[in-house]
Amino acid sequence: MKKYQVAIFFFASTIVSAQKYKLLTGYVLDSEIPISNVHVINTSRGNAEVTDINGLFEISVSIGEKLVFSSIQYEKYELIISENIFSSKEITIYLKGFVNELDEVIVTNNSLTGNLKTDLLESGLEEKQNFDDFGIPGFKGERQEKIQDATQLLLGLGTSMQIDVEALYKHISGYYKKLKKRRSLESKFVSIFSIIKFYGLIFFIENYNIDGNQVYDFVLGCSENSEIIHYFNQDLHQKVIQELDTYIKIYNNESE
Repeated sequence: MKKYQVAIFFFASTIVSAQKYKLLTGYVLDSEIPISNVHVINTSRGNAEVTDINGLFEISVSIGEKLVFSSIQYEKYELIISENIFSSKEITIYLKGFVNELDEVIVTNNSLTGNLKTDLLESGLEEKQNFDDFGIPGFKGERQEKIQDATQLLLGLGTSMQIDVEALYKHISGYYKKLKKRRSLESKFVSIFSIIKFYGLIFFIENYNIDGNQVYDFVLGCSENSEIIHYFNQDLHQKVIQELDTYIKIYNNESE
């Protein structure tokens, strides 16, 4: 009977440990109106996020940590992550607006006509429009150069197909090879940055006794000697921490 109790206790402890960190989803509202550009700061670990146009935020938390919600037009709000909040699917935060009394305003003569369209046209400001203004979906990110398939280019040499000479030259010169390598490095940078952002600088500084300027090199080195990026992407935070705990010994020996 005792063996079963020990097994159950070990299993329960493993679950709790694995769920130590979580990406908490929430909304920040003023009454029922979403508030964008609110800074959501985890003061316990130093990671932070900003709410989007829908008041949405996602931030890494652990039980007992403190979140601070800060915006110029609203009163600061603090939230301690309890077990109930940690287990919630999402939370909603309501902020109170500041009531500011304005100083005396003196109105002077200006060249405005009172006609909004005329005044805008004569203001010198250019109104920029995009597909969002018309409700049309479109790509907003930075478009990357397409890498032409080398096999298709070579097959086209013996047919009547039109050959992309520039793409063929980029393969021969090694340009595409360097481009793939650069994109791979950029992808790894994003992954390392995401890990640091999730756990927070304070977490690495206090738990591994390293300088803030060394955190990126530390996590990068760990990623090259383990599967932490894969574990992180799978939300296997217990394994991520285990790999970091193992690598810090190697890192300290290399730094000596």
